[in-house]
Amino acid sequence: MLKRVVYHLSEEIGARGSATSEEKRAANYCKDLLKGMGYEVIEQRFKALTTFSWLYITFYLWPLVAWALDWPLLSLLGSILFFMDLNTYQVLSRVFPTGASQNIYATHPKGQGRQVVLVAHLDSSKAGINFSPAMVKGFRTSFLLMVASLCAAPILLFVASLWGGAWRFVALLPCLYLAFASITLIHREIWNRYTNGANDNASGVGAVLAVAERFKATLPDGVQLSVLLTGCEEAGTYGMIRFLEEYGSRHKESVFVNLDNIGAGSLHYMSGEGMFPVFKAPTELIEACQRVAKRRPELGVKQGVYNLLSTDAMPALVRGYKAVSFLSMNDEGLLPNWHWPTDTFANVELKTVETAVEFVAELVADLGQQKTQE
Repeated sequence: MLKRVVYHLSEEIGARGSATSEEKRAANYCKDLLKGMGYEVIEQRFKALTTFSWLYITFYLWPLVAWALDWPLLSLLGSILFFMDLNTYQVLSRVFPTGASQNIYATHPKGQGRQVVLVAHLDSSKAGINFSPAMVKGFRTSFLLMVASLCAAPILLFVASLWGGAWRFVALLPCLYLAFASITLIHREIWNRYTNGANDNASGVGAVLAVAERFKATLPDGVQLSVLLTGCEEAGTYGMIRFLEEYGSRHKESVFVNLDNIGAGSLHYMSGEGMFPVFKAPTELIEACQRVAKRRPELGVKQGVYNLLSTDAMPALVRGYKAVSFLSMNDEGLLPNWHWPTDTFANVELKTVETAVEFVAELVADLGQQKTQE
């Protein structure tokens, strides 16, 4: 099951851009597999952005326009909107053109107790020069410089509006840095292609389906098990956002276990994630992961913090739901072959994906056991 799913998604379907026909094919393929296991399956259709690039190009050019108009409040408004969309609260993104996507939500027909939802995204990202081997090591630093520039621009514009003179040129500096950053996104949209997405995230989908298959006949005590395969994660975690908008009221006490980029490197469970700021995973979930790690030291799963791009756990954490992500990092703390043409099946370490399956399956059982003891 595991190898077949990862290979089919990444090589036979191949690149699966957000809201594309290939993403739809992947959704249909997984839907049929889950139905064959006996799960009750719902397809949730929704509209969402097909890429984050044009939205963030707008954010990065916004301060330059405010500078040209000498309007500090406009720059401040742009920064506020940026931080809201960055942390998965849609405002400006709602006025951008959208495409059609879907989530696949499947529930085990049996089981009682704690609801555990296994999550993975179906789509793959476009490559971009800021993800190239030469530049990706500085991804976090360049992002923090953009955050600093978005914070500094309205402040400097206010100062320039009061005192003018050289302050106008000082205020221009963060605006020009952000305008330069927008060029990389323009290049991404025009000249780059979608990756095969073997690690990101056929590996996560394969692992989720493997755990679902393991428990198709018998669930651990104290567990209700569901699977959520999302669309448009790479465009801005929109599949998870739409799921919580429609079904969130049913999952206030659920546990979301997100698997993303688990196909190479060292597997980690993340005690916190978020680009700016970092949102902490619930203590009870981290303690459960720690218990499993202690029982299964041979798996070598470590604790970490993820502060690069958002995952599907982010919308849940921001809104107060219980969620934890699993990702595999290389020795430099990066995701192997991240958003780059080398993200192919040949570069997936199936042993790492199998480790995730073993760990998450035991985590599901542990969560059920803790529930029955309450």
